[in-house]
Amino acid sequence: MVLLDARDLVVRLGGRLVLEGASLMLEAGEVVGISGASGSGKSTFLRALALLTPLASGAIFLDGVDHEQLEPTAYRRAVGYVAQNAPMLGGTVANDLETGLVLAGKQLDRAGVARLLDEVGLAASFANRTGAELSVGERSRVALARALALEPSVLLVDEPTAPLDPTSATRVLELLKTRARGGLSVIVVTHVEAHLDVLDCRRLVCESGRIR
Repeated sequence: MVLLDARDLVVRLGGRLVLEGASLMLEAGEVVGISGASGSGKSTFLRALALLTPLASGAIFLDGVDHEQLEPTAYRRAVGYVAQNAPMLGGTVANDLETGLVLAGKQLDRAGVARLLDEVGLAASFANRTGAELSVGERSRVALARALALEPSVLLVDEPTAPLDPTSATRVLELLKTRARGGLSVIVVTHVEAHLDVLDCRRLVCESGRIR
């Protein structure tokens, strides 16, 4: 079943054509890896799918419904996005993980915080730390945990392993595979071909603003 269907996405930034008819169909529980040269448009494609970059033309369908017919907040709860070098949102790590849930009228207890941190390879004690006390790699994993806390149907992840050591990178990639087996659909942008091997995913290439 196709869960996310992006059709002929065109994006112009500063007068420059960045995406030129990029398309992708993502099935439920599928992992897709997108590689490509720097400046090819792969990160812009993810941001467009997350509704963070306006489209000049094209359409995005979520579970068969045009995104323009959905409330943006509802779409963003269903389609999670983790940016490269994503910042902390403020307060402690526990506060950070709860941010999106509070906006959705939900709560996350201490056990839930510990579970999410363990999934991304961080100890439960990290819950009381602030962003200033974390490394770039630790903040990256907190951002992933924050996105997973909302239990999205689709997860878009931009270079999730860039700031991580090999052991932590493998753990994150295995987590994405495990979540996909549970039904989560995942799109990962990466420049590391070996990481696509770990993901054992469908591979696509972004080239000159198109997905091939």
